[in-house]
Amino acid sequence: MIRLTEYQPTTVDLSRDEADELTALTKGGRGAAGQPRVIERLTINGDDYDVTPGPYAGRFSLRSGRVVEIISRFAFDDLTRLLGLGDRATLLREAATAATGGNGLMDLIAMAFTREVERIVGQGLEKGYRTQTFTRPPFGGVPAVTAHLNTHAGRPDRLVTTARRLTTDVPINRLVAAAHRQIAALSYQDRGLATRLRALGASLHQISPLTGPATPIPAVASRYREAHDLALLILEGRTSLPTASGVAGVGVLFNMTRIWERYVEAWLATRYAMGEVIRSQHRIQLTDSHPTWEGRADFVVKAGGRPTAVYDAKYREWHARPATSELYQLLAYTSRLGVRYAALLHPATSTAKATFRVGDTTIETIAIDITGGG
Repeated sequence: MIRLTEYQPTTVDLSRDEADELTALTKGGRGAAGQPRVIERLTINGDDYDVTPGPYAGRFSLRSGRVVEIISRFAFDDLTRLLGLGDRATLLREAATAATGGNGLMDLIAMAFTREVERIVGQGLEKGYRTQTFTRPPFGGVPAVTAHLNTHAGRPDRLVTTARRLTTDVPINRLVAAAHRQIAALSYQDRGLATRLRALGASLHQISPLTGPATPIPAVASRYREAHDLALLILEGRTSLPTASGVAGVGVLFNMTRIWERYVEAWLATRYAMGEVIRSQHRIQLTDSHPTWEGRADFVVKAGGRPTAVYDAKYREWHARPATSELYQLLAYTSRLGVRYAALLHPATSTAKATFRVGDTTIETIAIDITGGG
């Protein structure tokens, strides 16, 4: 296994073909919408290569069969909060895999998901009624006149019937089965975990694939709640590698930048609890002469219908002094919105803050303690 840490260069022994595959992942996002730039940089270092991943955590395979795992720079306990598990992180406390290094993000999420689905299967999958059409014996239910006319033009020697049948092919099971199919395709150092995932396939193989993007299921039964949330976590974090560029296939990669933005949105909501409105990806017209020239602020806080603050989520290590380009960006946003406060928000394991004044505008860089201590 090739084990990397986001944003940190690692010297790796790669074959020429493996280096070519990883090089293809440094080009994502340019002229190919939706293709992630998983690898920030790959350079030759003697007979080896220095590989620097971008803001993704997860796992995928190369054509050679070697598995690439990108782990977060944060400890797992901290990462569970970024992933939105919060107090429910205890769900992931089953003993970690015995294999060396088997304590990664994908192993632990897969373990928790497997345990929850095993429990559900043991109790029996959720069932619901579905209308089924029969065009050949044995016929069940009652004649379907319209379907008969459409299918057989009303021929008296043919029959079409419909009946309501109890089935496990219901939306919540489709969501769970889709997540299972995704993580079952990955490699795991713990062979026991891989075996458990394969065994679940026998109970889920009859469930239809999702017909659209993964979305929360309303009114989920309590016994499904944890599996439902973990399935969404797996499927929302899924990133398809750009296979057209010669990369082996699909992996599960969590875009930590988007996850940080969701965390920041929740963090802001706790600090603006007096009826203020927090709008994400707020459009800002940058010029008076070209109305289509727009910027997008990560978050704009409004009170009384008027903007009061601008926040930009930065999934990078906190530095007291912002980059010049970041300062220009925030000043442009505050000027166009008519506000006098903006801040850059970074994830960290302790709190820190630096404040700058530009005329009558206050700019801050804030390190948010994601460990729960602040």
